[in-house]
Amino acid sequence: MSFLWIGSITYAQFSLKNKYYWRLFTDRVWKHLVILSFCFLLYAWINVRWKGWYGTELEPRCTVPPAELEDMRVLGRKARAVLDKHSLTYVLGFGSLWGALRIGDILPWDIDIDLLVMVDRNADIDKIVADVRADLVSEGLDVYYRDWIGIVQCYSPVYKSQLDISFWCDYYGTGTMHRCTGIEPWVFWIHHRHKYAFPARLVAPPLPTLPFINGSWPVPHEGIELQKYHYANDWWVVSKPRGC
Repeated sequence: MSFLWIGSITYAQFSLKNKYYWRLFTDRVWKHLVILSFCFLLYAWINVRWKGWYGTELEPRCTVPPAELEDMRVLGRKARAVLDKHSLTYVLGFGSLWGALRIGDILPWDIDIDLLVMVDRNADIDKIVADVRADLVSEGLDVYYRDWIGIVQCYSPVYKSQLDISFWCDYYGTGTMHRCTGIEPWVFWIHHRHKYAFPARLVAPPLPTLPFINGSWPVPHEGIELQKYHYANDWWVVSKPRGC
């Protein structure tokens, strides 16, 4: 009987200890789950609110002076010659595409030119970027590539007109184009998939063209359709700088 009594007490002590450790374990798990949930919600909120650190040296204006617009046109032609030299597929994007769609030229208030370059996901993208940068420099332009954003930014030497070249690919082979250079698209992947990704069919060669900078420039298929992805909340609005 004494053995049974001792065994019962030992089992009870073991059970109480196990319950204590189990309660301690579950309390810690819940605390970690709450912290992780908060971190994920914060990360998701930052993704939704993220505007991008693209930066520009130029302030938005209601009307860009004619001399500066012409300087921007020269910059665009030089960049186009470099991309054509490397047989790259590219289209006008963002504000430049709006200009081609609406007036066949740079919008009077636009402060830069945007070009979207399509590359194969299996290509040596770093080499493509390096070659493009080198040739842009040889054209007498000030050229910067920031690892964070993954965009080649060019500036003319006179008026510091700006041109941005971003690189896109069907990275996952799913028929959706993503920015495939830079750290930002990976860190803020929720934002980029929601705000920037678009169907690959819109940029599949052969591409249509529209008048832009005294010539015919390649643009996405289906007219305004690409802008519905890049300006999902206001693609139907003519957005001018504040106060214009």
